[in-house]
Amino acid sequence: MPNYDIIPMAADLLDYTIQRVKTVEPEYKPVSAYVMENGQLVQRTLYQKVRGDGKPHFPKSQTFHLCARLEDCAADILERCIAANDRYFETEYEERLKDLDTVVMLCETMLTYINMSYKKKYISDDQCHYWTELVRPVKQKAFNWRRNDSNRAAALREAKATQELVRLGQIAQQMAVAMTSS
Repeated sequence: MPNYDIIPMAADLLDYTIQRVKTVEPEYKPVSAYVMENGQLVQRTLYQKVRGDGKPHFPKSQTFHLCARLEDCAADILERCIAANDRYFETEYEERLKDLDTVVMLCETMLTYINMSYKKKYISDDQCHYWTELVRPVKQKAFNWRRNDSNRAAALREAKATQELVRLGQIAQQMAVAMTSS
């Protein structure tokens, strides 16, 4: 049974990830100041760095590395959740199970990247905790959905195998009748 609330949760995860991994360029405001030049005080325009929000941010050097991987993981999680939800279970149960396996694996990978970011001090304790709490429910729901669907898929596989045995039995009977009549 699909978990329809997993898609909005995965979308929230992607939204927060995009917000969290964007690099923050320092802002500067012009300040008028007097500076000493050649023994005289001269008024000049200098630029003072504006204080940020006080929270750590990913450095620009990680934009194409760790930030890109985190963003890709979050986007792939959302895409796989949507793909699993859109598959017709009775005919595409194997593909749905693969999509759900991928979601669980991507969530675990993303948790590892978040932990790595925390260890490198790119994110604070609170950010790490909040981000992790966005990933864990998606992982848990995907895992539960996969477990429920695997039970249903086992029943469908068994029914399909039984149906195939019946069909092969009919073919064998037809061949036996054909051989005795000739």
